[in-house]
Amino acid sequence: MSLSTDRRDGPKACGYNDFLELLRELPLFTGVPLDVVKVLAYLSGVEEFSAGETLCEQGDPMDRCFRVLCGDVDVVRRSRDCEAPMLRRGEGYFFGGLGLLASTKAAYSVRAVGDVKCLVLTKEKFLKTAERFPDILPKILGNVVDHVFRWEEAFLNAHAEECSQRGSEMGLSLF
Repeated sequence: MSLSTDRRDGPKACGYNDFLELLRELPLFTGVPLDVVKVLAYLSGVEEFSAGETLCEQGDPMDRCFRVLCGDVDVVRRSRDCEAPMLRRGEGYFFGGLGLLASTKAAYSVRAVGDVKCLVLTKEKFLKTAERFPDILPKILGNVVDHVFRWEEAFLNAHAEECSQRGSEMGLSLF
C-alpha cells in the first residue's frame, strides 16, 4: 500500500513511511528517539469505519489510540439517558493516547460521520515497545503532562469567569 499525497482526493491507504511521519507529528511522541518511533510505525495499522460505526464507546477500555486520516468523526457524551454531541473533528484528530499509558475507560464515544480511515496503534504493541525501550516512558509522560498543562491553561483563560464562580467545584485536571 502507498499514500497518495495528492490532496484533491484526500489521503489513500498508508504505508510504513507515512505512519512514521504521522507518528512523529504527534505531541505524544515529541523527542522520542527516531528508532523507537520507527518501531511504533511498523506496528501501527489502518482501520476503516463506515458511517455511524463506533470507533470507541464511552465506558469501554481504551486499548488503542487513533489518528484520523480521512473523514469526520463525532464525539458524543452520554449522561443518564441523554446523549449530547460535543464536537466534530476530521483529518489529523488524535485521541486515545492516554489509553496507551494506563488502564482507562473512554470518557466519550466517537462515531464515524461518513467513511473514516484511522491510523491505529494498540496498547499491547505500544507496551511491548516500551518494554524494549524503557527510557521512552519518562519522555512520553513528560509530553503528556506538558500537553495537559497547556490545555488547562487555555481552558482556564477561556473560561476565567465561570471558573472563578465555581470555586472549589472546578475540577482541575492535576491535583
